[in-house]
Amino acid sequence: MRPYLFSFKIGGVVVRAEPSWLFLALLVGWSLAVGFFPDQNAALETSTYVFMAILGVFGLTFSIVAHELSHTFVGRAFGMPINRVTLFMFGGAAELEEEPKTPMTELVMALAGPLMSLLLALVFSQLAGLDMTGGPQAPLAMVLAYLGLINLLLAMFNMLPAFPLDGGRVLRAIIWMASGNRRRATRWASLAGEAFAVFFIVAGIFVLLSTGSLGGLWWVLIGLFLRAAAKSSRVELETRVALGEVRAADLVTPGIETADAGMSVADFIADKLVRHHRDWFAVTESGRLVGSAGLAEAQAVPVAARASTPLASIAVRPGPQHLLPAGARADQAFAQMQRHHLQRLFLVDGERFIGVLSLADLLEYARLRNLFADAQLG
Repeated sequence: MRPYLFSFKIGGVVVRAEPSWLFLALLVGWSLAVGFFPDQNAALETSTYVFMAILGVFGLTFSIVAHELSHTFVGRAFGMPINRVTLFMFGGAAELEEEPKTPMTELVMALAGPLMSLLLALVFSQLAGLDMTGGPQAPLAMVLAYLGLINLLLAMFNMLPAFPLDGGRVLRAIIWMASGNRRRATRWASLAGEAFAVFFIVAGIFVLLSTGSLGGLWWVLIGLFLRAAAKSSRVELETRVALGEVRAADLVTPGIETADAGMSVADFIADKLVRHHRDWFAVTESGRLVGSAGLAEAQAVPVAARASTPLASIAVRPGPQHLLPAGARADQAFAQMQRHHLQRLFLVDGERFIGVLSLADLLEYARLRNLFADAQLG
């Protein structure tokens, strides 16, 4: 399991933060406490600036979560399974378990986040102007004004036509509507994302070299992230599209060896691990999956006990996340592997073991399908 700083649920959606989120929170808090707020009002105590910075970080976190939940709940209204929002160093993301089926779904989902940010910008700005805040340079008014500004910037940045940003998804939806080809639309939108990424990198280097400002470094990091995200998002979508046309069971590698649960660990080592040069096997009993066992499990059994220890006793039982119904599509298998960070799944038909599906098999199949699709697209 990957570590998370915190995790909670809203409306059945898990909101969680990766450790990298702490870096963003500390960076934003530091810049607010020593730069942004003192520049607005230099007459306050240091402890006040720190408290204001903490409020600002919490407000930013709330704003990003609200932005991503807007995508999530709109997507769920269209029938899309979206159950997690993850915060990380560069913001947040609603984790799509499958891609939108129509360009209109894509368009509405993409616009939901920026519209929420614009609404929050308006609300925070209006609250900052109320008399109860004690004037524009009062601590609470300054925090609210900052949150209004940051939400406006969040909406503007996300609407850049650079996939996988929201604006890039809007661009993809429009091209998809016009061409009727989601794959081609994704390619053009991701190319736009890479172009914007190069711009951010070049601009950041220029700012860093000409002014020495660390803000330039942040631009470079955003550019590098955006470039990697554009490429990975394109590859992921093309993989899902290619896999959506085939059943998972059709991609199971034939002849995958299994080991009988009743054999001894000594026989398992001699007849399976050594002879077949593989470091793990599915353990079955009368056609039913018991678990898996490999080098680590076999080595953990004392040498003297290996002949008398049945393999079933050391087999690692699969959890629900390791099992896939035999009738599932290959893109569903891919999504499940991504969601749980798995390298393989066990296909089962009720209690009957069908075979093992590996991530490597899925990716190779998708690569070959896309290779010939590229030739057809020209």
